[in-house]
Amino acid sequence: MISACETQEFVPFGRRYIENHPGIFQIQVQNHVSTEQGIPLVKSFRDISITDPKKPKEHWMFKKQCKDFSKENEHCDEELYVSGNTVIWSHGGQSGIQQVLKTFTMDTPVLQALWFDFILPNTEIVPDPPSSLDIEGDLQTGICVVELGCVSCYCQSGKEYSMALPFQIASVWKMKNGLLFERAVSMAESSNSKRNFPNQTTVFSMLHCLDEVSPVITRTNTSSGLKVSYMTDTSQHIVYTSVEPSLALIYDSQLGVHSAWRIQRAKIDDCSLVCGTMDNSLYHPAPGTPLNNQSSCSSRYFGNLSSQSPSVSPLRNFSGRISSPGCLYLPQPISPMISSIAASRSQSPAVTSGSLHRFHTPSPNLGRHSGNYFRTPPVCSSNVSLINESFTEWVEPLRPEVCLEHLWTEPAPAIRDGSLGKSAKVFQMRDLCGQQYLCYLITYRQQLRCVKFEESNDLSQLIFGSVSIIPAKDALPIESLNLLVVLDPNGVLFIYSGVTKLNRLHVSTLPLGSGSLSMLKPVTPMSSPQRGGIFTSSRPPSAMDQAGFDEEITRLSPVQTDLEDSSHFDEFQAHSSYIQGLRDNVGKRFTIELINGSMVRAVMPKASLSPGIEKSLQSLRHMLPKDIAISVLGKWYTTRNAPGGLGNQSEWTLFTKTLFGLMGYDTSRLALTSQEDLDISASPAIVAKKPKQSDQGSEVDWEALIGSDHHKFIKSSIECCFGLDCSSTSVPASKHSFPSSINTSSLLFVHIPAVFAALHLTFEELLLSTTLVEEVENLVPSLYQLAVDLRKTNYADYYCRKFPSLYNSCSDEPSQITEEHLIKLQYPGMVFDQVVSVDHWVNAALKEQECFPFPYIPGVCNLTKSIISLYAVLVKQNMTTEQAVDRCLRRLAPAGHRGPITDLSLSRSFSVTVPTTSVQERMVLFMTDLGMTLEELECLPVGLSLPFREAIFHCRYNPPSDWPEEPYVLIGRQDLAKLLSMGKKKNVCPPGIYTSKPYTGTEGTQYEEDGMEHLDQELLRLRFSEDLRVSEARRLLQSSRPARIALTQRPEVSDHDFIEEQERHLYNICIRTMALPVGRGMFTLCTYHPLPTEPLPIPKLCLQGRAPPRNATVDLTHIDTPANMSSWPQFHNGVAAGLRMADFSHIDSTWILYNKPKGNELTNEYAGFLMALGLNEHLIHLHSLNVHDYLSKGSEMTTVGLLLGLAAAKRGTMDFATTRILSIHVAAFLPPTSTELNVPHNVQVAAILGVGLVYQGTAHRHTSEVLLSEIGRPPGPELDNCTDRESYSLAAGLALGLVMFGKGNEVIGTSDLGMADTLCHFMTGGHKRPLIGSNKERYKAPSYQIKEGDNINVDVTSPGATLALGMLYFRTNNSAVIDWLRVPDTQFMLDQVRPDFLMLRTISRGLVSWDFVVPSFEWIKSMIPQILQEKAFERKQGEEDDVMIDYETMSQSYCNVVAGGCLVIGLKFAGTANQMAFGTLMKSIKLALTIMSSQSHVEQTGRGVLENCMVTILLSLAMVMAGSGNLEVLRLCRMLRARIGPPHNIFVTYGSHMAISMSVGLLFLGGGRYSLSTTPEAIGIMLCAFFPKFPFHSNDNRYHLQAFRHLYVLATEARVVLPRDVDSGEPCYVPLEIRFKDTADYCGEVFRTSAPTLLPELDKIEEVKILGPRYWPITFHIDKNWSTLNLLLKKNGILFVKQRAGYLSYVLDPKICLPKLPKTYMKGYRSVLAKSLTSDHSSHTSVKPDVIKAFTTDPVISSMADYFLMGKDDCQRNRTLQKLSSILYSCVTQEKPEVISTHLRLDQVLNQSNFSLTHLGIRQLKNILAYYNSPFNLGKLENVSSTQLLQMEFLLALKSQLEDRLDRWQAANMEGIVKYLQTNVVESCDLVLLSAYVTWYNIPTPEEISKIIVEGGPTLPVLCSTLPHLPVNTVMQILAAWQAAV
Repeated sequence: MISACETQEFVPFGRRYIENHPGIFQIQVQNHVSTEQGIPLVKSFRDISITDPKKPKEHWMFKKQCKDFSKENEHCDEELYVSGNTVIWSHGGQSGIQQVLKTFTMDTPVLQALWFDFILPNTEIVPDPPSSLDIEGDLQTGICVVELGCVSCYCQSGKEYSMALPFQIASVWKMKNGLLFERAVSMAESSNSKRNFPNQTTVFSMLHCLDEVSPVITRTNTSSGLKVSYMTDTSQHIVYTSVEPSLALIYDSQLGVHSAWRIQRAKIDDCSLVCGTMDNSLYHPAPGTPLNNQSSCSSRYFGNLSSQSPSVSPLRNFSGRISSPGCLYLPQPISPMISSIAASRSQSPAVTSGSLHRFHTPSPNLGRHSGNYFRTPPVCSSNVSLINESFTEWVEPLRPEVCLEHLWTEPAPAIRDGSLGKSAKVFQMRDLCGQQYLCYLITYRQQLRCVKFEESNDLSQLIFGSVSIIPAKDALPIESLNLLVVLDPNGVLFIYSGVTKLNRLHVSTLPLGSGSLSMLKPVTPMSSPQRGGIFTSSRPPSAMDQAGFDEEITRLSPVQTDLEDSSHFDEFQAHSSYIQGLRDNVGKRFTIELINGSMVRAVMPKASLSPGIEKSLQSLRHMLPKDIAISVLGKWYTTRNAPGGLGNQSEWTLFTKTLFGLMGYDTSRLALTSQEDLDISASPAIVAKKPKQSDQGSEVDWEALIGSDHHKFIKSSIECCFGLDCSSTSVPASKHSFPSSINTSSLLFVHIPAVFAALHLTFEELLLSTTLVEEVENLVPSLYQLAVDLRKTNYADYYCRKFPSLYNSCSDEPSQITEEHLIKLQYPGMVFDQVVSVDHWVNAALKEQECFPFPYIPGVCNLTKSIISLYAVLVKQNMTTEQAVDRCLRRLAPAGHRGPITDLSLSRSFSVTVPTTSVQERMVLFMTDLGMTLEELECLPVGLSLPFREAIFHCRYNPPSDWPEEPYVLIGRQDLAKLLSMGKKKNVCPPGIYTSKPYTGTEGTQYEEDGMEHLDQELLRLRFSEDLRVSEARRLLQSSRPARIALTQRPEVSDHDFIEEQERHLYNICIRTMALPVGRGMFTLCTYHPLPTEPLPIPKLCLQGRAPPRNATVDLTHIDTPANMSSWPQFHNGVAAGLRMADFSHIDSTWILYNKPKGNELTNEYAGFLMALGLNEHLIHLHSLNVHDYLSKGSEMTTVGLLLGLAAAKRGTMDFATTRILSIHVAAFLPPTSTELNVPHNVQVAAILGVGLVYQGTAHRHTSEVLLSEIGRPPGPELDNCTDRESYSLAAGLALGLVMFGKGNEVIGTSDLGMADTLCHFMTGGHKRPLIGSNKERYKAPSYQIKEGDNINVDVTSPGATLALGMLYFRTNNSAVIDWLRVPDTQFMLDQVRPDFLMLRTISRGLVSWDFVVPSFEWIKSMIPQILQEKAFERKQGEEDDVMIDYETMSQSYCNVVAGGCLVIGLKFAGTANQMAFGTLMKSIKLALTIMSSQSHVEQTGRGVLENCMVTILLSLAMVMAGSGNLEVLRLCRMLRARIGPPHNIFVTYGSHMAISMSVGLLFLGGGRYSLSTTPEAIGIMLCAFFPKFPFHSNDNRYHLQAFRHLYVLATEARVVLPRDVDSGEPCYVPLEIRFKDTADYCGEVFRTSAPTLLPELDKIEEVKILGPRYWPITFHIDKNWSTLNLLLKKNGILFVKQRAGYLSYVLDPKICLPKLPKTYMKGYRSVLAKSLTSDHSSHTSVKPDVIKAFTTDPVISSMADYFLMGKDDCQRNRTLQKLSSILYSCVTQEKPEVISTHLRLDQVLNQSNFSLTHLGIRQLKNILAYYNSPFNLGKLENVSSTQLLQMEFLLALKSQLEDRLDRWQAANMEGIVKYLQTNVVESCDLVLLSAYVTWYNIPTPEEISKIIVEGGPTLPVLCSTLPHLPVNTVMQILAAWQAAV
């Protein structure tokens, strides 16, 4: 009998929870008008019931917890409970806390709730349909709630989907990655004839919530051939589906039989075949069929929605629709709001906002059914009548996705027996040998019918066997134990394995025998002890009568019955049952339903708690025939879990007795089991049957215990353990009067060799784990007994040498197996001639000896397989991994089983192995493929794992850069592993990003909410640690605090005048303040990660002042200021605030609307915020309806920001929707007859540049043609286009340049436009050309304000045309264009060109001759004509002017040409920090400052021109040094910024301050993380943003729209590298070496710097290395892991590095100066001592703790040094300390701390007491020395460091110490050695040392020696060859002793 444990009362958690549940409640939807007026009324009538309210039906189901929980919650289950309209999803268990995950309250009663698994495919549309149900994509799990006509799916991720189905649902079944729906069939439809029409299908499939349901087809192989049809048979019903394997069991109600079908993906051929079998009559109603009959076949899709249907809303209004072709009535769709509310079935008690969008979410995988949907109207209500009677339009049916392939049908029952009936329960199970069964319960016959099935050899199909019948009322499988619990017709529980009955199951809380219902006692409460037994106090007192109690005790006696008697479980006849049924099986748990309605949850016990026994059972299952294995495993399970438990005997003892009993041994006469016979019956304390009334002990009890056999055995065991003399306590074996003999008819007798083989391989497996030593010690006596009985003396000696105590275990009793018995045994395929030992195999392999393929049992000997495979890779280096493993491993086939031909697990490993030339790299990769971890390596024996650790050690320094993540973790390079793991993780925010603390360098809260409080202080502190430049830059860009008005009132000034003076000073400061947000936006670019629940804070733009000392507020109230002075500054402030958001912030349309200002008033700041969202590509998430809403408000600023933002977000995509939005605002893109719209001028300017952004780099013909004509757009018509025409023309030119950038020499598509000629015409002027196209009609009416005449107004057209020409011919070096753009070299020609246009011509010329731009002042001079160089600034004071020379023109032209050349250099070397370019530009700006300081020069040139040129040069300088934080440039900016008030306010304008603030922002771009790119696309963008014409005042947009200044964002890129220590997580300094690609200008250029730093552009470099000894090297190479570097830069630039031992970080080392010399990175030792010890690798005798700490920060090693290296006077302790300190020093300095424990373990094994000098320690030392002396030592290979993990001096010292000890023992025990070698008899010698002696010297077994040595004794040569490892003098001593003994 088997006893269940942990029984307790069970009530579904949902039943208890629903008592407190609020139930259904209504949600009021206001301001809503339904488009279907009848819906609310229909729902109201539907909710009315005239029947009496009854308790709602309930049902529930369980499954295993899918999440990872700790071991405390390993029994955690998920429960899905349904009652009425409510679904409760909870998890918990009897050992865990139950809690609710979700509750859902639906509108209508819930028919069913189940779990689902869907796969959302990748966004890429696969052209061909997938061939299986397994597709690549994201797995979505959750629950599916089924109502009458709709299905709701709730994903664990929070997503919700609702689908209204075009039919009523009978049931829903889960299949692999999808659901099957069975349609409800009416009686009228069932009686109709069957036809193969898709609208008659009864089963539908759905592979994702966003897909339509599709009909299911069937595939049957008949005698006439293949038959494919729709599943339209109304008599077939699904009764069961499974996921793995993907099966369905279907019951045919007409034939009364069950059939099995495989669920698979429908093939294209089958779909075309089934679609071809349909005839046109499908779409014609049959004669006499009522058209309004909802059961009509022709109205199937729409007729099944009866009035009781939960929802008459249509299907999703996207993709396809499903309905019958006959549904011609088109009802209006239900309003989205009401349909979503009705469909949400809200999570009670609240509605989630996410449910409102479910019907409007487009399907991400529409390509899956492209073109295969029904193109039909929505579902109609049930009372719709059809109007016409024929259908003329063919409607393409849905493509079937799932096919049911017929596999098996049960035999039809005999006619006289009648139909068996539909199965009530179906499940799959496995027996103890893993054979699969499909079981279905026929309650009518009380039969459980089981059919066995298995996969074919090619794994392509399932083969079903015959049906076996088990009498049962109910049954369920115990999946985790491969058992079956059956409730037989008599009401008794039995345990089966497959169809084999094992024994009866006793549940402790249920009555055993017959009786009355009154014996249904209360079950054990929740707090009862875990194992319920018959001695619990839960029995009622009435049931405790003595007779009944004694009877049950007798039945449950723990005394073991005869082992061969397996029929005792039928002795009880129970004629009345208390058990109603079984249900809810999860893992080992199941529920028993009692007839009184209560339930009991029971847990089946494990087969074993010992890992050794568990592996032994698995080995036996593999090596024995299946029927025998099931009997053996069932017998053990019964014995192990009998009522009463193990008693006081160990599990191994019981296992040994059971196994030997099954083999036929007389266990009472067997020494192995008789001395450990500790059965409960032998204990005198339990002889009496009646329990004592008192719990107090007595002397009698003590004496009885002392005299028991149990005490004698325990006493002897303890004395032996403590090394006491236990010989006197040993009990001599009792003599019996008759010899014992084995029972040859027992179950396992003939399979004893197979049992031995299985246990030996298990023994070898257990030996490979140091944590299972105790299991090995328990197993080895049984193996020794079997080896002796099977006459395998080599194995017996092998076991004795490993466990010397076995030498004394030889019994005087003769073996129970005789020679006659040996002949009858069946021997397995394993060879027993030589011992199968991992140790022996490894030693032979290392000595290059021939090795046999090592046998292993799959699934059991995993460590064996892994170790042999790795050694195969090591010793067979000339073979591939596949070949080497194949040569060295042999998989043992199961006994009598047919299994896979190849080892699938190994082939899977090979498939991912990366071929490399280095053997250590191959080993590391193979270890990763085998799934080995560092923890597993720690548990392996030291000697065997050493080569694997050496491979890891040698790969650690410089591993290949293209490895996957797992090998890096294995070799301890967490830095490289983390770099790779970044690509797998979703975008996450770096630590500390949500904090809004002020900068630490400030006092108080003076900088709070200034828009710069979220900078990355760690990065800035490391990059700029020497000064306060960041604080200064923050101060310079501060615009949220009142300005300080520090003026002193003079005596003659009145108070009123002084106030006006203060305000005028404040106004001058406000001009600067208003220009600061542009620079602040650069400074704070992508530095803030907003919370989705909080609005983005926008710092205020403060235009007030404070007058000290009283801090009185100063406002601009007493002086006149321009109107709307702060409009554009507020716009810039909004842009700066929006640009703070990082690129990977999750922004959606809701969040954008959430940030809208209160009151729905669109402010200028919000307009800038929208533009910033577009620049950061977040505006693409804004819904088109919201875009329309913004545009319709008519706010000019908002429209400008939105148009530019949308264009920037869709840059270069030619997006049609964005183009339409922009075209509305540009008249040239509209038809001539279109309605004229009143579009503000600034909006037109923004829109036309937006067109250029959307079509950037596309060379689109129509767009470029329109933009070309718009450059010269004339004024008008009438009063339009008369103001600020320059900005529109410039925007058109820039847009044209963006579209045609660098396409000048390409003549495809645009050659006939004469673009270059037209642009040159616009640039230089001349007669107007006639208008063409739509402009001819549009500008027929002239302007009423501007009269331009017949010539082109070059003041308007020249800037845009000049830049467009340069951008068009970018980098083409076209000589003609260069000549056009050359600066005139005569006075006359110079007079024809405005001086500021010369700057633009110089810029364009530089763009065309881009390859010849050199960052030198000589190149700038080469752009200046000789006349300018000679005559500029040459006018002398007091001299008469030369009337032929215009000095002012010359000076202005000179300045503009120099500024233009500087801007070209700034564009080409933007973000490079090129020192040559920096020097040239610094020289230029100093020249400008020199000119500015000279009054005469200023008068010749004009301050305005000089100012504009100077800030242009300054901006160019900042572009070159972008992101570098250069101090010299910052000082220049600070000096120029200080020019406030008179006399500066005349020429230092708002635009000057804007340029200065932009320069400061560029220096610290993105908080030091970003720099500028120099790609062609970026250069075009920078021309738009840094156009060298700055606004005169804050509202000035005449020449250049201020909003374009922010387009620089599109030219930025993150290039910072921030090293972070992977162990501490702290940022640090690291030396870098950057190697540039070879070019025509330089070759082999290498640049050394220190990180954190900005890298050069990645397309200019080919390698980045981490240098220096302080950190482990990392290399990024363009051909290997360049993508990792790209990903690193995109994700915060964090580069994880790992610090090496013995070194300080560069942060802590005060001596280092990183960027100067390459040699400096060689410093940085933790101490001077560390430096000397690192360079000196000699052995040190004694090392102090401080020395150890100088090399490591590992707290474990530091603690070890503190606690164990404190020396004392004890001599022995000093020697130990010396050894320990030497080990610690060596391991820490050479960075191999993982082998500290290895050294200590070896030292302890060989130097402690005799108890530790075991074979295990000796063998490990032998293996280590064998490896280091073998040719496969990885340290001896080429190109590998010669450092070994283990010190050779240490190993040789251990070897010498051991051999010295063995020599001393040999001298004293020579007679015993000789006697052992002669007769294999061990007497009077130390067994441990004997074992160590024969193991260390590889002495053969006495049997092998007897075969070699002939009669008459050995000779010296023979003995020397037999004992080659012994010294010759030792062999001579043995020979002398041998001869003396003879």
